Amino acid sequence: MSFLQEFQVVVLAAGKGSRISEITTGKPKCLLPIGPKPLVWYPLYKLQKSGFTEVILVVLESQKAEIQSTLEKSDIDIKIDYFTIGDNSDLGTADSLRLVHDKLKSDVLVVSCDFISDVSLKGLLDIFRANNASFASLLVHPQNGENLIVPGPKSKHKPERDLIGIDEQTNRLVFLASASDFEEKFTLPLSLLNKHTKIKMHSNLIDSHVYVLKNWVIKYLKHEDSLTSLKGELLPHIVKKQLAKPPKTIDTNQSILTMKDPGDIFALAKEDALESTIRELSSFNDHTGDLKEAYHGDVVRCFAYVAPKGSFGVRVNTLQAYWSTNARIIDSWEKITYGKDLALKSSKATISSTQVDDKCIIWENAKLNEKTSFKNAIIGSNTEVKSFSRVFNSIVMNNVTIHEKVALENCIVCDGATVESGCKLKGCLIGSNHIIPEGSEHTNEVLIESDRLMEF
Repeated sequence: MSFLQEFQVVVLAAGKGSRISEITTGKPKCLLPIGPKPLVWYPLYKLQKSGFTEVILVVLESQKAEIQSTLEKSDIDIKIDYFTIGDNSDLGTADSLRLVHDKLKSDVLVVSCDFISDVSLKGLLDIFRANNASFASLLVHPQNGENLIVPGPKSKHKPERDLIGIDEQTNRLVFLASASDFEEKFTLPLSLLNKHTKIKMHSNLIDSHVYVLKNWVIKYLKHEDSLTSLKGELLPHIVKKQLAKPPKTIDTNQSILTMKDPGDIFALAKEDALESTIRELSSFNDHTGDLKEAYHGDVVRCFAYVAPKGSFGVRVNTLQAYWSTNARIIDSWEKITYGKDLALKSSKATISSTQVDDKCIIWENAKLNEKTSFKNAIIGSNTEVKSFSRVFNSIVMNNVTIHEKVALENCIVCDGATVESGCKLKGCLIGSNHIIPEGSEHTNEVLIESDRLMEF
């Protein structure tokens, strides 16, 4: 006899990193180096430590081999079922989940590959279980930024903001929208205010892109193919459905393919009759102040779990976030990894330099020649830094060659780049496979091929 597992896990790693294309061109976003590990390692390790034994990892078809090879050489023991999607498909997160729906037989935990946090998943899963929720979302507080100067042209970073309404009494998620959808003010439906009298609106919480979904939500998503993204479309849509009432009669024999909204969602969101009867016969209620039944009789129920203040939680989906996360990773390592030992310098690296401080992270097969100097730097695998060069406060990715008498400060150097002798670079971002000519001097510039230049 086989038992249905309580949750299946889907990790979304097929994003092309369009917001940070300066550093993801030619490289899977999920393999960007964060301290001593690739980005996707962090959510996979958290899932492993949380007791999950297998995940479905959604990746681009062209990137599967590189991602799989990288993870097979890591200390991830969780079983990974790779699900590939075509490179030419312009798919959103909901589209990716829709494609994998045939594999999903249980309720689903969806995790973005770019989320790094020390927050336990227990609080999110417990609030989902306790309320038999349609979905539950993990929200985190913004990190205290240190006004870090990001490589490249100086520009003001404008973080995206969401308007999130949470019933303080029940943790029901009752309003979800992007702040950019409103100019100066917004209004809440009177029916919502009458139903939830203690709503607190938040504009500074960050959606972690970690969600728990009922299996019926996946079925609904399969039917509603106009919904392309989870956070931007599907979840706000379901949040609004909490105010709707099911039709008086629903033909449960009707094909899902022929049902029209709004009736279809209630045909799928049916409660187990036994659970409903038990609640009706008990004295349980999730709210006080009125005589209405538990959950106001809603069969569609959305909840939010807000991580404790002081927790570390960040989505590495902007250049600012990528730079600042690398700056904090050593100090946050113990909490993020539940006390795992931090190996700053790979035993497979060749380190002839005597000037490598304790804030440096050196990946395998890196070669640091003698008479070089390194401070607060990440040096990727198969990268060589030749004599009389110095690398300060910089991220140097894989297969990079830095020739003699080069000075790098506050820079990001992407895969396969070459910095010829005598260059002085400060606050620069060097694109993948780009060659910096001998003796060049640049400050606060993005140095990539002309046909890949970004507008700022």
